[in-house]
Amino acid sequence: MVLPGAAQQGIIITFDDGEQSVYKNAFPLLKEYNMKALVFLIVDYIGKENVWDVSMTGTRTKHLTWDEIHEMSEWGIEFGSHTMSHRNLTHVSEKERETELTLSRHLIEKEVGYCRSLSYPFNRINDTVVVAAQRAGFSYGFGGDGSSILQMKKEAMYITDTTSTLCIKLNEHPGVLYWYERSKQRVINYFTLLTMLQKRSRYFKEEVPC
Repeated sequence: MVLPGAAQQGIIITFDDGEQSVYKNAFPLLKEYNMKALVFLIVDYIGKENVWDVSMTGTRTKHLTWDEIHEMSEWGIEFGSHTMSHRNLTHVSEKERETELTLSRHLIEKEVGYCRSLSYPFNRINDTVVVAAQRAGFSYGFGGDGSSILQMKKEAMYITDTTSTLCIKLNEHPGVLYWYERSKQRVINYFTLLTMLQKRSRYFKEEVPC
């Protein structure tokens, strides 16, 4: 995640989804280098497999357990909400949106003491979602154009990224290299449409009996 005025203020290391790999792979390195991070949890899937996501390979990974979350929190890792079930908040009812936001924040706060940050699933937001996030009690929102603290800009890192591509993304200098990185990110983001369509179809079947 990139804070407004990142060149002066630095960056925040964040992890969406709260998968167990954060505990197994990232947490030891964070401790080694005495660095903190912010992990966004999908509360309905804590301790479960990531069946909410479309797997191109057919493999499944597990999400963090509460015990792992407690251990990381005690060391100094902060936890925020990635909603209850990782649904596109721009395509749900007002009541569903309120539940996804308010309940997830309450449950995380109950376990680790506080929850002040939200990462918008699929990076999909609009004015209605931002207002709902504020009403749910979130102080910070990650996703959007960076125009406010409830729409702080994300810079996603992928397995294909290097130190050089990270610098290109953070500096945001206009040019061919930056354009290429933005284009690559858009292509990768298209694959999230499969997950969104699957989730909409599954919830439609559950809520509207044949």
